[in-house]
Amino acid sequence: MSKFRQYHPKLHRAVKRYSVMQHLIMLGVMLYLLLNINNLSTKHQIIAVATVIVMSIQNGFILSKAKVALAVEGPRLLVFPLLWIASGMGTAAFLYSACSLASLLVLANAVRFKNHRPPLDLSSEPEHLA
Repeated sequence: MSKFRQYHPKLHRAVKRYSVMQHLIMLGVMLYLLLNINNLSTKHQIIAVATVIVMSIQNGFILSKAKVALAVEGPRLLVFPLLWIASGMGTAAFLYSACSLASLLVLANAVRFKNHRPPLDLSSEPEHLA
């Protein structure tokens, strides 16, 4: 135990915000599943459980800064809402799709911020000195 070192990766605020958002969506899906377990068909139950499992794994990738996280996250945010809509889950599919769209916008903002470079200061270039 004396050699134990706490694992606490430094994450950007946008990544933390996105991760918390994903946890809230996942909790919402689990709550929906638990409250409607008797009313949902087996197909809808499997879709909801698969959504929670994939979201848990994907959020682990994000928090561990895995390189595969971003490559998988975008398609997941597009495929699972379409799966919910195609299966006919009604209002729940609409809410999940709206949350996924909001997540996609937060993810795009986080990636844009991460890749943002300050603009070049061209005022000191010879053609701009005049």
